[in-house]
Parts: sequence; structure tokens; C-alpha cells
Amino acid sequence: MNARPPTVFPSCATATLVAVLFSGCSTVDPTPDYDRAVQEIQSATGAANVYHPDIHDDIPNREAELLEQGLELQEAVELGLLRNPFLQASFRNIGIAQADRVQAGLWTNPSLSAALLFPVDGGQTKIEGGLFANLVDLWQIPERTRVAQSNLERHVLELAHSAVQLAANIRAAYIETLAAEQLLVIAQENQDSAVRLVEIANLRLEAAAATAIDLNLAELELLDAQVALRDAAFEAGERQRELVTLLGYANTPPGFAITGTLPSSSETLPEVETLKRLAHERRLDIRAAVARVEQAAAELERQHGLVVRIAGVGISAEREDDWALGPGLKLELPIFDQNQAQIAKAVEAFSQHEALLRAVLVSASQDVSSVIARTQAQWGAAGLYKDQVARAQEALELSRQSYEVGKTTILPVIEAQRKLLSAKRLHALRIRAAAVAVSDLERATGTSREELLKASIRQDRKEP
Repeated sequence: MNARPPTVFPSCATATLVAVLFSGCSTVDPTPDYDRAVQEIQSATGAANVYHPDIHDDIPNREAELLEQGLELQEAVELGLLRNPFLQASFRNIGIAQADRVQAGLWTNPSLSAALLFPVDGGQTKIEGGLFANLVDLWQIPERTRVAQSNLERHVLELAHSAVQLAANIRAAYIETLAAEQLLVIAQENQDSAVRLVEIANLRLEAAAATAIDLNLAELELLDAQVALRDAAFEAGERQRELVTLLGYANTPPGFAITGTLPSSSETLPEVETLKRLAHERRLDIRAAVARVEQAAAELERQHGLVVRIAGVGISAEREDDWALGPGLKLELPIFDQNQAQIAKAVEAFSQHEALLRAVLVSASQDVSSVIARTQAQWGAAGLYKDQVARAQEALELSRQSYEVGKTTILPVIEAQRKLLSAKRLHALRIRAAAVAVSDLERATGTSREELLKASIRQDRKEP
């Protein structure tokens, strides 16, 4: 009678099978990664509250609080970061990446083989079988996990970067809306001035101190002012609709209003080199590019470890007259495919992402230089137009007084009125452009306005 072989498995096979069993207990919980994304967004935008997929029941209450007294600029940013549906959808990429991260840490399912053999010349049926786990997972799971973790980090940073872009767009739309409302006020003032000019022309015509030509010219000027007022009202409505869309509304909420004002003077900002340093440290697209390089490096290492992709270890069993059990091994022979194509692909991807990182760094530096130059240019022009508004206002008053007492014709009054309207409009447009440029600087540096101003104060204190 044949001796029965021992049934105690080798320690390697035992450890492998136990690890396989326990790896099935992994669960997917993206909440900590959602938390990190929210913290990154709050740090870069200065928003007090940001959408969180697991904590969103209080959004309606906070929304009502923000809308109740009208929106300041930072409140509009907060509201958009709570409500914008595209941002909410982007959060799910983190959950997907976290699921990939968990999947990367799971062992490959063991394989079971079985065969029933019937002897050709008769005799007892032979049974063969085996249970195998892939030994390659021992060195591949850490590498797969590293790749998936880098991918998760990249998604967190890319989400935060998209939120920063959304915040910048909301700020720009808010400023555009404020400027459009100010231009509407200017257009209304211009119409009121044109109405007054028509009244003066009528009085002078009745007193036989003017001609019908004066009245016709004044009425034509009023018609132009009325058309300009309608255009300004339409433009203000369009800008508000753009803002409301970014905030996540299909229709303007009842009682919607913004309560901010355009700045009247330039804000003190840090030096260009300080801003570039902040950009390199804080910009989330740069950090995401770094994460992509790290992911590519991890993928390259993983591909080097895949020269052998099948190395199964487990138990083999055979029954003829009696059962026989023992350790089994399945090993791929890398004769033809040594994973050289995938390794070469990973090398190219790594080099590509390194070059893209350098490109992002160069772009960030140029972006900061461009925005700060635009900010300074717009503030300088705004100061000049402010002086022009004061002079045009004085010229209009003097020409109107001269016309009322009959010293001049109506033409100088009309010309002065047009000059004043042009100066007011151009001043408002320059203020708008400067304010938008400051918001663009927040995006370019990945730093909130409040942090930029603090950095400027710290910089001033260091100067002798």
C-alpha cells in the first residue's frame, strides 16, 4: 500500500493563501480623500464652506444665509463652491480613484483546476486538481498600490485646481456684473443729463433765445442716451445671468443681489518674485503635474516587475488508488514577451510628464508676470481716467451755464456731455479690468486675495 504524503503545506504557500483570504476584507472609503480635497480648496480660495459629497444636507440653509443680505465677493465664491454641479460631479473622480486604489491592493483571485481522466485500457478513473494563487502579487501589489495612490493624489489636486479655476471665474463674473451695474448707472445719469438739456433747450426756444435746431440736437442726444441705457440694461442682465450660472442656478433666485463695490484705488501687492515663489509653492496644477511624474515613475517600476507575470503557488492533488497532495508551482517562461514594449511605453510616459512639469512651471512664471503687468497698467490708466472724469464734469457744468445765459450754442454742451460719458465709461472699464486682473492673480498664484495682501504686508515689514 502506498504511503500517504504529508498534508502540511510549505510556509510560503500557507502565507500566500492566508494573505489572499484577508485581502478580501478591504473596503472603499473615499471620505478622507474628500476631506483632503476640501481642505486644499479652502486653503487656495479662502472659502469658508465647500461642497463635500458626504456632508451636503446643510447646503440649503447656508445658501439661504448667503442670499439673504446680498452677496459679497467672497460669499459668491463660497456659494459657487457649494452649488456648482460640475464641481460636484468632479468630486466623484476621487471616489473612482479611491476604488482603483483599493483594487490595486487586492490579490488576484486564486485559480482552481480539476480534471477527470478515464484510462484508455480500462482501470480506475484518475482525478487531478489544484488550487493556485499568483505569487507575482507578492511584489506587484506594492507597486500597483503606489501607482494607484499617485493617481489618487493627482485626482485630489486636479479637483482642487478645477475648484480654484471655478472660484476665479466666479470672481471675474462678479466683478463684470458689478461693472455692468455701474455702467448702467452711468447710462441712466447720461439720460437724465440729456433730459435736462432738452428742458433747457425748450425753455430757451420759448424765450426766443434759441432755435429749433438746438431743440432737435438736444432731442437726438436724448434718443442716443435712451438707446445706450437699454443696451446697458441688457448687458447688466447678461453679466448677472453668467454669474448665476456659475453659482449653479438654472434661473436667477428671487431677490438675488450682489452688494460689493468696485475698488476705488489700487491694492498693494507683493513683488513679482514673491508672487512667482507663491505660484510654484501653491498652484495646484503644478502639484498635480508633480503627482503625474510620481505616478509615471511608479508605473515604470511596476512594469519592470512584470517580466514574469504568472508565478502561481498552491496545492496540487491527485487521486488514483488513493489521494496524493503536495505543493504546486506554475511559472511563466519569459522567452518571447519580456514586457519590453510596456517598459518602453512607461519610459516614454515618464519623460513626457517630466517635460510637461517643466512646461507648467514656465507657464506659471510667465502667467504671474503677465497678470501683474496687466494689473499695474490697468490701475495706471484708471487713475488717468479718474482725473479726466473730474475735468469733463467741470467742463459740462461750465458749458451748460454758458448756454443757459446765451453765451454759447448747444453744441459745446453736447460735446462736453459726450466727453463726460466717455470718461466715466472708460474709467469704469479700467477699474473692472484691474479688479479682474487681481482675481486672475489669485488664480495665477494659487493663493487667495487675503493671503496675497498678507504676503504684501509681511514683505513691507521686512523692508528697511
